[in-house]
Amino acid sequence: MAKGDGSIQQLGRNKWRVSVSFGKDPITGKYRRATQVVNGTKAEAKKVRDGMVRDHENGLRVDAAKVTFGEFARQWQQAKEASGAVCKQRSDLERRNVREMCAIVGELPIGEITPTVLEDLYARIRADREAKRGKPISNRTMREVHATMRQIMKKAVNYDLILRNPCDRMETPKAEDPDRRSLSVSEGRSLLSAIDDAEAAAYGRLRAKEARQCEWKATEGRGKILGVKDISSVLAVRLALATGMRRGEVFGTAWGAVDLRTRELRVSQSLTADGDLKAPKTRAGVRTIALDVTTARRLARWKEEQAAYLSMLGLDQTDETPVFCSNVGGWFDLHNFETWWRRFRKENGFEGLKFHELRHTQATQLLAQGVDVKTVQTRMGHSNASLTLNWYAHAIPQNDRQAADMLGELFADGGEKEEKPRLRMVKTA
Repeated sequence: MAKGDGSIQQLGRNKWRVSVSFGKDPITGKYRRATQVVNGTKAEAKKVRDGMVRDHENGLRVDAAKVTFGEFARQWQQAKEASGAVCKQRSDLERRNVREMCAIVGELPIGEITPTVLEDLYARIRADREAKRGKPISNRTMREVHATMRQIMKKAVNYDLILRNPCDRMETPKAEDPDRRSLSVSEGRSLLSAIDDAEAAAYGRLRAKEARQCEWKATEGRGKILGVKDISSVLAVRLALATGMRRGEVFGTAWGAVDLRTRELRVSQSLTADGDLKAPKTRAGVRTIALDVTTARRLARWKEEQAAYLSMLGLDQTDETPVFCSNVGGWFDLHNFETWWRRFRKENGFEGLKFHELRHTQATQLLAQGVDVKTVQTRMGHSNASLTLNWYAHAIPQNDRQAADMLGELFADGGEKEEKPRLRMVKTA
């Protein structure tokens, strides 16, 4: 019998053991063998044997029936985490997805994961999460679950465990259109006014505290200076409104990236919620952003003041020093910032405003004022202009009014009126 032809051994009346061997596994060095017991005639056993051989020739691994989804999914997750190819936040999300999947279909052979099984699985996960949270789960969340499953099954295809990816034969959960709120011009002005007031108040509180420290002669051997992070927080909001930078990019900025003479800021890293610094996802994310005069002036003032406060802690201000630092002069804890941000919003009438919506505001208002899309794209750090238009640009109500008036004048009296200068329109998503 040639290798791969298989063998049939009679175990009893109308009972046969079918075995197919395909030599050593090049990775493990172990012999690869598939075995199956068949109840029936010898002809039926031969059909089973021929089917096993045919499946292998078509790319199905001979021991696929022995590999459970849970076993393979956990191995996939561990290998991905060990590679360091994903950030901690993504890794945590995928770990949760795998844990929930394995709790439901972990004992199934991976070859039995079909589109129907996946539909039932997603429904169970959605129901379980909604029961725990007490509110509906978004389709975006289910898309993340589907994306994790797709990656697992793609790897199973690559390992010859299955012939094709079942995720390719089912409809991907549709994502809802996100609520892309953007501040109007008047709202932006109100927010900037609140920032001015909060900045002045933060400086005032810090100076009052330092005055008391001097009175008490408690300026030596200090480990922190209370109030530094409050100034950092309000200035971080100022910079986000002025540049459209992401939260992580704002708090990942060090003084070496800021040129106050030319009023430019270099974006090259981002601070994660776990306190790690990471590079932008794409080359477009590394960029230089111009600063307006007022923002540059406020940063210059803070740089001078921060250096004085850091010296009280025995620290030198260097190019590596965070622009927006904690009370001990280190990188900011973003969880602490979120606490401050919620309080600031509530006190100033912007409750519910997300930090990322300052970025929406930047792109929308720049486009509304006629700034070309390429400039806005570069400023946002997008890899292409379509993302700038489709994701961050909002419809400006006054543009629609201008469009109506322009066409009304254009076609009035058969076009015999003197043509008036056309209003400049801004294309938004």
